[in-house]
Amino acid sequence: MQAFTSSSVPTSVSASASVVAPDGRTLPWEGFCTGPVVLSRDELQTVSQRLLGLDLSEVPTAAQVELEPFGAARGELPAVVIGAATSLKKCYEADLAHVVDGTSPDDFAAYNEARAVYLAGPGDLVVGRTEPWRQAVATSEAEAVEVPGLEFYYLTHALLTQAVRYAESGQRTGLHRIVSRLREAPHAVVRLFALDLEAQILLVWLRRTVGQDRLRVDANGPEIGRRWNHKTTLYPTVGEAEGLADGGRRADPYELLASESRLTAFHREFGVVLPRVPGYSISRAGAGPAEVTARVAGAARLLRERYGLPLGCFKPATGLTGSRIRTAVPLDDDEALGALARQAMETEEDYVLEAHTDYLRHAIDGYDFILAPSAHVVAGRLADGATIQITRGSVWEGSVFIDEHTCRNLGVTVEQFRFVREGMRDLLGAFEGNGRSLGFIKGGVDFAIARIGGRFGERPVVGMQDLNLSSNGAEYVRAFLREAREARGAGVHAATKVVRPTAGTDLRRLKAAVAAVDTGHYTRVITSVPSRWGLIAVACQEPQEAAEAVLALEEHLYDEGLVGTVLRGRG
Repeated sequence: MQAFTSSSVPTSVSASASVVAPDGRTLPWEGFCTGPVVLSRDELQTVSQRLLGLDLSEVPTAAQVELEPFGAARGELPAVVIGAATSLKKCYEADLAHVVDGTSPDDFAAYNEARAVYLAGPGDLVVGRTEPWRQAVATSEAEAVEVPGLEFYYLTHALLTQAVRYAESGQRTGLHRIVSRLREAPHAVVRLFALDLEAQILLVWLRRTVGQDRLRVDANGPEIGRRWNHKTTLYPTVGEAEGLADGGRRADPYELLASESRLTAFHREFGVVLPRVPGYSISRAGAGPAEVTARVAGAARLLRERYGLPLGCFKPATGLTGSRIRTAVPLDDDEALGALARQAMETEEDYVLEAHTDYLRHAIDGYDFILAPSAHVVAGRLADGATIQITRGSVWEGSVFIDEHTCRNLGVTVEQFRFVREGMRDLLGAFEGNGRSLGFIKGGVDFAIARIGGRFGERPVVGMQDLNLSSNGAEYVRAFLREAREARGAGVHAATKVVRPTAGTDLRRLKAAVAAVDTGHYTRVITSVPSRWGLIAVACQEPQEAAEAVLALEEHLYDEGLVGTVLRGRG
């Protein structure tokens, strides 16, 4: 197979690399740190057979037995950090969609590898391939394990290719160092973005190669990623909802919403009703154009007839960072609904059509926050506090930490704050209660505090909108908060902000620029992928102060020509 020949391991991505779009066009793959090669399911089947002697369908069962979800804070235990983007979140498809649209992609593969270095403790092994990753490791206390395979989009695909070589020829590569470390420190954890199928193959092989009873993995159990880590967990299908005989006659919209929630697979499995906004799942897999069009139209009809809603929001079920979302969709516009169905037909993924949310807002100097708080599980426990998202449109661009004493600082009432945390507690209890454990180690849920109109009137609704049951952006504001509190005391709060570094702004240059400005605050540059994505952080005494300070720092970097956009006013 071509993927396993030695000639297929370049040290840099070819400037002439290209990719085939879903519509059949061949387009240039430009400006990425990695290539566009993705192992097919047939190739993964071959890898699984060669490494494990297992059919792909048997891998999740082996992972359930041989891998142990184990939450561990940075530095608590020795770790091997593999900051791979994940197929569970359709990272490749999201970047490809930008290539097709002619817009600037995020390069998820590169920034996940680079930012994951910040989650490594002193002496941990950190695995990667790209120049932004090399710079991040060089300024950390971790040890770099560089692997070849820049042509592969996913780091796990590069590692699987190397694992086959190591297993069949004994070729000493980065895999040899990982195996040696795990043998030396059998209590170590492997820290991942998510335990997708590719990671399961790799880690089961590592477990067997090392000879441990079980391999500790700082990631959720396979069933969480496979069955529940998507937006459709929250919503019944159109067919399920239509089975509610008196659905259109329920007087109380909240009672109707709860009744529809009891039709979901999640409720059938766990008996828990999660707070949410109205909406329906639209299954794409295996359905033809007419069927998908009918499902989109059916979801729109139910939102209109049952809840009196004029507008909807169309989202990919496994989308990342809020990309590819269509907001304010007229639910009575057949042409607009047909366009959504055609979008769903482009890839084999499910969607949801939910109520369009008019978020409550909180203004700070030059910026309006939408009230979309997120609650989190860290190391298998409900984490302290919550975060408020910094967004550009529907796209996540940072987090601000709040707690019960400071939530009003950013417009969230104490009652709303407690409701959000209780919703997250219910989700944790579903996965880890009643004598059952699915290995829920980490994750976050985004909530909306919003008016949706219709039969709900002007009263704000608080509900879950997005499940991120894996590593997530809030991990970085929480890790930075621990660092800042060690340096400045327990009372400080923190904010992170995604920035768009200009072409020459690598990590060294961005760090030097932040170090040179006297903000009076505790600051950190976490990541820089030139022309694509970076992350900066600031800690202050209050959440609003931290938010204003991180936005001001972005503006300073913009004025210096180091980042290409700003959120407040000028970019």
